[in-house]
Amino acid sequence: MKSIRAFKFWSNAFFLIPLALSLSKIYWYAFVIGLVFFISSYFHYYNEKKLEYVDVTASLSLMVSNLTLLFIGHWKLPYSFGAIIFGVIALYFYYRQFKYGYEFNHGVWHVCSAIVSTLCVLTYIFSIS
Repeated sequence: MKSIRAFKFWSNAFFLIPLALSLSKIYWYAFVIGLVFFISSYFHYYNEKKLEYVDVTASLSLMVSNLTLLFIGHWKLPYSFGAIIFGVIALYFYYRQFKYGYEFNHGVWHVCSAIVSTLCVLTYIFSIS
């Protein structure tokens, strides 16, 4: 079902914030998150089940990239602490979607994950400044 109104689709727009922040200094990360934005948006717009594993793999690569930014950013506070808190909240909504409804909970997962990504980028940026 094609629907631009579906929360699980337009919640991907929040990933444009860490993408924009990373374009100035972290080109490899901008590539990863840009790819994740494209794949996830395509997957949720067209509901292509055959792309589900590609979407999950892209999501996992973003998680690894976020952890990498935290490590090379020396866990700079308060951004790294916020990333951990929102990571826990994101995981709560990710697992909640399987029992209490996919549309809303998956959209909240996207929003929280984008906040995590933004905070990881800020961890790195403020550790080098």
